Amino acid sequence: MSKSDFNKRSINIIRPYMNQIISLQLSEPFFIKNFFRKFPIDTSFNRLESLVLNDLNVDDDVSILNSLAQLPRLFSLKIFCYDCNELFIIFQSIFLLPVLQYAKILCSNFGARFPFPLATSDNQRSMTLEYLAFDGPPHFSSIYNLLSYTPGLRRLSVDQIWRDRYTPLIQFILPRNLTSISLCHCRLSFDEFASFIAIVGSELNFLRISIVHQTALSNAYQWQQLILHHMPRLRTFLFDYHGSLNKDADGNNRCRTLLDEFSSPFWIERQWFFAHSHYHRFSQEACLAFYSTQIRRQYCCQIDETLDNNICSYQDPVFNLSFGPRINMKNRNIVANFPFQFPRVTELELTENYDTINIDSFIDNLIPSDQQINTVDLVCNNNVRNVGIHGELALPTVQLINKLFPRMECLEISDGEDTLISLVRTLLSNRINNSHLFSLVFYGADDDDDDALIKQLKTMIDNEKLLDNYDIEHRQFQLCLWW
Repeated sequence: MSKSDFNKRSINIIRPYMNQIISLQLSEPFFIKNFFRKFPIDTSFNRLESLVLNDLNVDDDVSILNSLAQLPRLFSLKIFCYDCNELFIIFQSIFLLPVLQYAKILCSNFGARFPFPLATSDNQRSMTLEYLAFDGPPHFSSIYNLLSYTPGLRRLSVDQIWRDRYTPLIQFILPRNLTSISLCHCRLSFDEFASFIAIVGSELNFLRISIVHQTALSNAYQWQQLILHHMPRLRTFLFDYHGSLNKDADGNNRCRTLLDEFSSPFWIERQWFFAHSHYHRFSQEACLAFYSTQIRRQYCCQIDETLDNNICSYQDPVFNLSFGPRINMKNRNIVANFPFQFPRVTELELTENYDTINIDSFIDNLIPSDQQINTVDLVCNNNVRNVGIHGELALPTVQLINKLFPRMECLEISDGEDTLISLVRTLLSNRINNSHLFSLVFYGADDDDDDALIKQLKTMIDNEKLLDNYDIEHRQFQLCLWW
């Protein structure tokens, strides 16, 4: 939402109807800061049931989290933040919310992660929380400690898990009614994961795991036994392994053997099917991707591998790219002839990966062949609202971005500071082609030069009258512009 729209809605919608608002979503740090300055959380929001804080500055706004305890009907809370020096501050606050049932906490850069103490009394525990999703803490011990605060938890989703030497004590109060677990970027060995499932897996009917430890693919039988003995109610099993190539004692890859093992009657009867592909990590190490066929259709379509179909003789069909709502591209083979015709896609990220992608060439490929002669009349029809481009862009390419993504609301660019002024000028000068755009984020800004750079941007914007009402803020490695 633009700054002018925010001020209008504050006067005409928020203030007169504070006690009738049921759901509230606040995005962008400028927007959140302005909102809570105008409307401090108190009993005036007595019907608020769902709150989303997207890009909250937790370290500066701890008082916002503490004030949420005054909301008598807050059942759902989502917090997305960039920096957080104390993870426990967030969880300590949400566990004190009286009726909270759903919590999702995502942070791209956690600072201090410890200590994360055990819950020792019911006053510290949330008896109502049933769904918890977060992308930290990464260490196994912290996850056990965190679960001691949520005895009624039914669904758990964790984005990062790292190994450590930790064994839970018997007296831990852990949730016994977990029906759904999703673990992404899991670095546990199979035995460590099996020990965890033995404690919390008896009621599971949904398991999604993305794992990198090679023991996860020792054989299919170990997974079969784990499911039969500790997850007897499991109905959905989404498995994704990305890691070292699995080889036998003679040094031969076991891809075909693995696919045969995971095609036994046990897996077929449950309609759980698997596929594989190969790629080179860091352009050298041969790696294996072994995954459930369902997992890539339902979630983000991430093309981040330098695919290599010559590592083994047995190949699966390439999965259908048209399903996922998000696309992350780093692969030159896909980019070369990529037809951007996916109506469900709302988020696109382009990353230059070891010189395998020329982003300018990729954007040229988005332009239909019959329109390449005259870009002035270029017409694109897609629903992409968030665009992230990590790599250098030529100014002629920047001039096309607004036309290529006519519904774009937020653009994130990683580029050098020496081109930042010209990039902003070009993007804002062409805003007539995109009335939806209200936010620019630039990565790679130097903390030491932030004041001087902000001053230059303000001078340029004001002198050339590119924006009337805007804010500029520097966060860690980011420069954010909102209007």
